[in-house]
Amino acid sequence: MTAWGALIDFFKQYKRFIGTSSRSAFNWMTWFWNIIYWIIAILIVFVAGLGAFFGKHGTSMTDATPLFGTIILVAVISVVLSIIIIIPNLALYARRLHDMGYSGWWQLIVIIVNVILIVGAMYSGINEDILYGIQTVISLGFNLWLSFGQTKFNTKYS
Repeated sequence: MTAWGALIDFFKQYKRFIGTSSRSAFNWMTWFWNIIYWIIAILIVFVAGLGAFFGKHGTSMTDATPLFGTIILVAVISVVLSIIIIIPNLALYARRLHDMGYSGWWQLIVIIVNVILIVGAMYSGINEDILYGIQTVISLGFNLWLSFGQTKFNTKYS
């Protein structure tokens, strides 16, 4: 499947949790959205950095307002994009799990573990960076498993 075909398929089947999605369709979409997030974040940080560099007047160079504004802007754009693609992404993950011969409900394990880690980071005395690192490793591992997992033919989801 081509990148364009995977993008069209992603939005055409945005609410379809039955059937299967090929490994190539999953890979195109998963890594496409990750690249989009990184490009947007880098562009915003670059533009804000230029604004902070050219916008400073006087002798004080300790103003952190552009940095905080940049962080807020990146967070808002990430949340908006996440809201737009959350249902299509869940459906894609379910179809890819079906393609591998597993139930789409398996993705709940990763979601529940990540929620527990986020809540744990908020309410425990454990270093947040460690919990967020564990969360990142779990999510990346799940994505890699789905990206490289073999397609099983003649499953009950086919």
